[in-house]
Amino acid sequence: MSREVEGRGKRHGFHRILLYIICSGAVGAAIGCFAMWFGFRYSSDFLSKTRKSPTKKPNFVILLADDVGYGDFQVFGHPSQEWTGVDRMAKEGKRFTHFYSPVAVCSPSRAAILTGRYPVRSGIFGNRGRVFSQTSPGGLPRSEVTIAEALKKGGYTTGIGGKWHLGINKDNNSDGYHLPMHHGFDVVNTILPLSQHWLCNQHKSYFPAMSKSCFLYKNNDIIEQPINLGSLTSRLLNETVEFINTYKDDSFFYLLSFPQAHSSLFASRRFSGSSKRGPYGDSINEMGWGINEVLDHLVKLGLDSKTFVLFLSDHGPLQNGCGEEGSSGIFRGGKCSTWEGGVRVPVVAWWPGTMDANTMNHDVASTLDIFPTLMRLSNLSEHTENLVIDGISFEHEIIGNELTSSESSNTVDRPLFFYCGNTVTAVRYKNYKIHYHTSIAQDDPLVKDGMPRCDVRDVHHFKKYNMTISCEKTYVKRDPPLLFDVELDMREHIFLDPTSQKYKKTVEEINKLVKIHETSINDVESEIDRPRIPDLQPCCHPPTCMCNFEE
Repeated sequence: MSREVEGRGKRHGFHRILLYIICSGAVGAAIGCFAMWFGFRYSSDFLSKTRKSPTKKPNFVILLADDVGYGDFQVFGHPSQEWTGVDRMAKEGKRFTHFYSPVAVCSPSRAAILTGRYPVRSGIFGNRGRVFSQTSPGGLPRSEVTIAEALKKGGYTTGIGGKWHLGINKDNNSDGYHLPMHHGFDVVNTILPLSQHWLCNQHKSYFPAMSKSCFLYKNNDIIEQPINLGSLTSRLLNETVEFINTYKDDSFFYLLSFPQAHSSLFASRRFSGSSKRGPYGDSINEMGWGINEVLDHLVKLGLDSKTFVLFLSDHGPLQNGCGEEGSSGIFRGGKCSTWEGGVRVPVVAWWPGTMDANTMNHDVASTLDIFPTLMRLSNLSEHTENLVIDGISFEHEIIGNELTSSESSNTVDRPLFFYCGNTVTAVRYKNYKIHYHTSIAQDDPLVKDGMPRCDVRDVHHFKKYNMTISCEKTYVKRDPPLLFDVELDMREHIFLDPTSQKYKKTVEEINKLVKIHETSINDVESEIDRPRIPDLQPCCHPPTCMCNFEE
């Protein structure tokens, strides 16, 4: 081959390589341009389908039980209670093992949940009585800002159904001054202004006592007097579902406050005899069914990933030896006491797609924390900046964000104060629990049949029973205070030696915290201890006080 031919061959090869490079670059550029165009054109649509909108506020549903104990569910250790909606929530969400109520009776504990404040700040305490009655002129002051009011201000539609127990009338028997519509609730479905209690049991009570003490309201009007317990849970559930259906396209907050499992126990025919635990288990099963129905409906509407659901009890279970008690699990005491069994409550959070399933949290928290948590999750914390809030948000346990150093410090070293009336009776601090006063009720022998709290037949017996739960009658001062390491001794049976250095140092530190806390409390009049006014008795048809406007 001549050099000329060889040179032409080399030049042709070089040209072919150069042409390949140029063409490849052009194709790559075209592909790159197309990819860029496609990305700009469709990336926002794609992201909107794979991520939740950051501007959409989550819905909130609080499922609040009445007098239900820490140990009343399978996931919290009960060996014979049937599987319920609470257990499902725990399997699909997160359960909290160190959640406390600041008070172990109904009215103050519910005020704490709604306001995020110790109820002593708003006057929701009583030293003679401990809860509101049908003739109480007091109630939750309108000056208090509730979760519902704060969320409503931020654009939420708010609703409630079930137990209220924060006051009814103020000046006459039909003014409804203290009812939920005056505390930020747009929709007030069927509510029990008081509790479902012993006088409402048709097998134990005289009918006149039932009609005066057991009634249902809707908005500002009595709709049923006395209560038909057999249809109550279904009614509350149906109204909850209707609320969700109506406001599914909005941001909503709903408080479903179950009457279970306050004594006297009840269950509809469907659930009567359904539990190995007897009537108490039947009541838990019916409530658990209602919870399942709410969760299923949220899933059906595609709202499960947009809705934060929280289950809790207002405080510990009744323990009176009358056969209608809940379980405090391994803890000592129950309702009306500030032993662990009275103030440690079962809490489960559910939010598919946002929370990891089947997880637990062991941080010490309080029902006071619910208010600020919902404010943070909804990005509405500015609505509470000027309020004295005792709670601390636990939204990091819900959405998994990191704590700042200051937030972490507040969470770890934070004291929780427990009250009877306006007296600090106990404090949880780090792994310690100190008792300045203790309830003697749980240390008494089992209550015998025929005692007032086991055989409440009329108003006289009920008043006599109420005297047995007053702070003045049932709490004794401990001098020196009892100090327990509740991480090592959860049953609060072995108190630390008062002569030891550990005891002295710890008690001194806690005493200082109590003084700081007490100086932050302004003296206010007790709303619960206000003298009863018989003329405030709600009555739909005087003098019989009997009606049913829903039939």
